[in-house]
Amino acid sequence: MIKTRRMYFANLLIAVLPNSGCQKFKSRLWRWAGVKVGEGVEIFQGVKIHGVGEMEVGNNVFIGHDVIFMINVEGDEVSKVILEDESIVGTRSIVITGFHDVTPDGVRVLSRNGTCSTVRIGRGCSVSTNCTVLPGVTVGEMALVAAGATITKDVEPYAMVGGCPAKFIRSLKA
Repeated sequence: MIKTRRMYFANLLIAVLPNSGCQKFKSRLWRWAGVKVGEGVEIFQGVKIHGVGEMEVGNNVFIGHDVIFMINVEGDEVSKVILEDESIVGTRSIVITGFHDVTPDGVRVLSRNGTCSTVRIGRGCSVSTNCTVLPGVTVGEMALVAAGATITKDVEPYAMVGGCPAKFIRSLKA
């Protein structure tokens, strides 16, 4: 479970550390804050984790500049983000694990009650620059998500997707 006060401190430090340097130190900061981090992880400047859920980062994962992970807890439910080995999350992408129900007959259109889910970024896949990954989504092994895409549903392994919402473009298998 992520420790919010420690993660706040880790977020501040990662924001000022050199882009391509101090990778082992950045990984140690995340471990100290409660994130499970593998070996050879590259965390670039400005990456932030918000929330108190769980996060697992596999071996040799690349996380680009200014990526935001929004991981929430609702009651007894805990959200989780899993970045499998060799995966890439591109610059300025956002990964979201929860949302609020739409309640047009209530006091406000979005309910105060939230939901929790797991987001999984598969082995070897790439979520390109400026993508949004919505709650409950699994991006399959070796998939490629084009820049600027909004991923609203699962992406099959070895698929290329793009657009808003992301749609299948082609298979990456020969």
